[in-house]
Amino acid sequence: MPRILFIGVEGGGNVPPTVAVASALAARGHDVRIAGIRLRRDRPSGGDIRTTPLASLEGFPRTAKSTTLRTIADFAGLAASRDIAAEISALIETRRPDVAVVDCMMLSSVGAAVRAGVPTVVLMHSLASFFLRGWRTGPIGLIAGARGSRPLAVWRAADAMLIATERDLDGFEHGLPLEHAEWTGTTEQGAAPAPRDPALPPLVLVSLSSMWMPGQADVYRRILTALAELPVRAIVTTGGAEIEGVLDAPPNVEIRVRSPHEEILPHASLVIGHGGHSTTFKALAHGVPVVVLPMHPLIDQPIVGRAVERAGLGRMLPKKASPAAIRSAVSDVLQDGRVAAEASGMGERLRERDGAAAAADRIERVLTTRAAVRAGAASE
Repeated sequence: MPRILFIGVEGGGNVPPTVAVASALAARGHDVRIAGIRLRRDRPSGGDIRTTPLASLEGFPRTAKSTTLRTIADFAGLAASRDIAAEISALIETRRPDVAVVDCMMLSSVGAAVRAGVPTVVLMHSLASFFLRGWRTGPIGLIAGARGSRPLAVWRAADAMLIATERDLDGFEHGLPLEHAEWTGTTEQGAAPAPRDPALPPLVLVSLSSMWMPGQADVYRRILTALAELPVRAIVTTGGAEIEGVLDAPPNVEIRVRSPHEEILPHASLVIGHGGHSTTFKALAHGVPVVVLPMHPLIDQPIVGRAVERAGLGRMLPKKASPAAIRSAVSDVLQDGRVAAEASGMGERLRERDGAAAAADRIERVLTTRAAVRAGAASE
């Protein structure tokens, strides 16, 4: 039974694709282990998956109040940490996996797997246009490069790269600078809309990341103010992020810490989100349009928001949008039949595909290729 080691981190939207692909492989009978990510009840997994904590990742991520500079330092450290690389090297030596699947943000971990001679697959869990442009050439990528982990060089050293998103929304018209990369599609699963009661106002789901973001509480408050004057029902999920102060919900809004979005989305007419890849594509997989207010300029959120707006699947607003601007955008999207039709069509297309299965297929091909190479070398 092939042993497959996933290496990841509790970083928010990177977790669902990792768990989904690991689950697809475990369901096929592979021996799957995930290092660095916990499995919780709200993270359904298929098959028998074991987990291993990583001591070098203790305290990451920061769900409480931080600063932009601290966030950059945290993620640059994640990318280029020698301590993480050393722990991954020791884990590979102990577990001896047949293939390692590594989060694309963990550059030093990718390098550790490659140096150990293990077939290595890089998992890119958002738009490639973000990682290959903003992330690679921004402060995190530049700091990592200065510490010896240049993103393109590290990714190219792997056997394969999987891009777990939809190519049509990614913005690459002339191909990638990575010959071994391929889009395997989003791993987010959706369901057809549930029957709507015409007597009830439309349902809006609000979610602004499970991680703390600068100004997050203020954005929640402006959204609540906007929704208070609209003929809608709304559910706000804070995802466990530390919210400064108290959020006062108007009568038409319910606030929950955690609630499975897949149970709400079949009944929802709109999602107001932060542009996180996982939240956004889960909404789209259910055929639900999105209003995006990016919380952080250095993460994928602005690029995801622009992709949504460009495709006619919703609107993007600045983080500091006023309650009136938010109210107007919500009202416009809810009343725009073209947006509803585009979102519905996207949902149907996404539900026809299985991104986790496609990624699992590619990982199995890496296993087969390496096995054939070893067999050929042994026969010489």
